[in-house]
Amino acid sequence: MSNRPFRFVHAADLHLEEVPRGVAHVPTHLTDLFLQSPYRAAERVFDAACSEHADFLVISGDLLDAARTGPRGPLFLVEQCEKLAARGIPVYWAGGLVDPPEAWPPSVRLPDNVVFFPVGRPEEVIFNRQSEPVVRLLGASRTQGRRLRPNEYAAEPGGLFTIAVTHGGADPESLKRREIGYWALGGRHQRQTLFSGPEAAHYPGTLQGRSPSDTGQFGCTLVEVDPRRTIRLTPITTHVFRWHAEQVDVGQSDTRKDLETILRQRIELLGQAHPAVDSMISWTVSGSGRLLTAIRRGGLADELVEMLRKEYGFGQPALWSLTLEAEAAICVPPPWFEQETVRGDFLRMIRDWREKPRAEIDLTEYLPECYLAGWLSAAATVSDEQELKRILAEAAMLGVDLLTPEGPES
Repeated sequence: MSNRPFRFVHAADLHLEEVPRGVAHVPTHLTDLFLQSPYRAAERVFDAACSEHADFLVISGDLLDAARTGPRGPLFLVEQCEKLAARGIPVYWAGGLVDPPEAWPPSVRLPDNVVFFPVGRPEEVIFNRQSEPVVRLLGASRTQGRRLRPNEYAAEPGGLFTIAVTHGGADPESLKRREIGYWALGGRHQRQTLFSGPEAAHYPGTLQGRSPSDTGQFGCTLVEVDPRRTIRLTPITTHVFRWHAEQVDVGQSDTRKDLETILRQRIELLGQAHPAVDSMISWTVSGSGRLLTAIRRGGLADELVEMLRKEYGFGQPALWSLTLEAEAAICVPPPWFEQETVRGDFLRMIRDWREKPRAEIDLTEYLPECYLAGWLSAAATVSDEQELKRILAEAAMLGVDLLTPEGPES
């Protein structure tokens, strides 16, 4: 039985075909950053395998959809794998949903250091160092339409440390029962360790957040196994820019100048916390007072975003403000709900909607027939509970703004 230490980089869900989305307008000076981010983040994985002196690189699916990337995707991957081949670093790749083996273009030859696991039952590969076996890998590309089957993977009792390389989800307990040393999993875009201890099961997450909701750190994982088979997981950051969702609070007496000061202080703190990476920031203003009404009703939000962009959006790093919105919360005086007015009727209707449990909101009946078969139809059906509450709160405050005359609140 080998007890030699080893280390490797585990990556998954690279999605070279997916550029960032969910931004209404990308400024000219950030266009290249957005378009190149999937490739630049992926390149950092291969660079990390070199700089960390990894014994090998494991990729657990959804590396690229070659039909969507065109020739650039496969050629980029070949170039990066050749970089590892020159250093004697193997690449073990299990396909996921977008990259089954049959989707790889036959005209592009993968370097000899790449093992692309087939679909079906797991295939065994032994990693050797100086002609001595060090670790055993069991890998299989994902079978379309089928969940991961842990019982197809088996450890080698009294033998080599076993790594299972695959894409998909399974019950953690069913994975534990297989006594596999390390489950190198893919298929979840957020970093997650299902369990750790004598054995571990881990999703490294995707390399780069693709939308404003993808806040936080993204990257791959350095996995180190010592002679006692103790596993250590270390995150390696690969994102080339970072999304932030920032919330600031205002009070009844706060003025526009007060809010501008709060925003400047917060964005400068962000720049200090992340000095080496560009930031894309979505702002939410919560609290109470006329500032919130001005943000919802008029052009104050646009003016504040423009101010922040001019002052902070063109530096190094760029601190680019995407949006500024009032918090989606129903903030009105309680007596308004009981008034015999159109506004009171509207607020009572909203209250009834919020108090009655509903599976979803279906707005497709309001769409023209020409849109019923497209993506807009899916967007018009909302089933997520938190999203339902947010939409109802926004609808409530929009209605209140439209039904409340200018002047003293009453």
